[in-house]
Amino acid sequence: MAPGHVYAGITAARLWGLPVSMLWSVAEPLVIGVPAGATRTRAHGVRIRRFDPDRLTSGTVDGVLALGPASAVMSMARETDADDLVVLIDALITPSPRYPGLQLPRLPFTTVEELTAFVARCRGTHGATAFRRALERARVGAESPQETRSRLAIIAAGLPEPVVQLEVWVDGELRAVIDLAYPEWKIAIEYEGEHHLTDPAQWGKDIRRQELLESLGWIVIRVTKADLRNGGAGLVARVRAALARRGAPG
Repeated sequence: MAPGHVYAGITAARLWGLPVSMLWSVAEPLVIGVPAGATRTRAHGVRIRRFDPDRLTSGTVDGVLALGPASAVMSMARETDADDLVVLIDALITPSPRYPGLQLPRLPFTTVEELTAFVARCRGTHGATAFRRALERARVGAESPQETRSRLAIIAAGLPEPVVQLEVWVDGELRAVIDLAYPEWKIAIEYEGEHHLTDPAQWGKDIRRQELLESLGWIVIRVTKADLRNGGAGLVARVRAALARRGAPG
């Protein structure tokens, strides 16, 4: 890598701990960002991504030069699946310290408003159109990639969009925060990652939260990765049934 070269694309995204959907393999080429006008690298096992350093910024992660988190996502946007791109952007704007794997310098790393201005500056850049479309579908608050995928599966099925990270207050006290919710119909959708099953303390907390919500009249739908197979068909069926019980559209 010559001076000015940085890691870009999926390589930079992995360095920042962003939720790339593809599992890493040793055959995956390194993506090298080369500033416009700079000399290309001739190294084997790499892909080159030209970029404008006045639009896409660079940073350092663990002592390694890479495009910054938002710029890394921009540089891989055009070849990334639309839903996967929304997952990446949700991770850029989440304020949650519980989001797994992130190596971002701050939380939230950025805001919807800042990304909107970023897209405007990048107009005409490789991936800008795909990034803008994904940003329109992004929402603040997701605590895992699967929460985003759950929300997108529900919307894709034509069901009402749920609220992200809804706070439930009782007598002035915050008693629960629901991953996805329909407050109008008191339907809670909670994604259960594997740590919910392997951590006894978390498992007990989940049970108590469910009991609390049900005592307040909520229907609680607990979701696992099995519910997200086949485009989330299992999840959609359960949400549709709960909406029907409440007499809601769906």
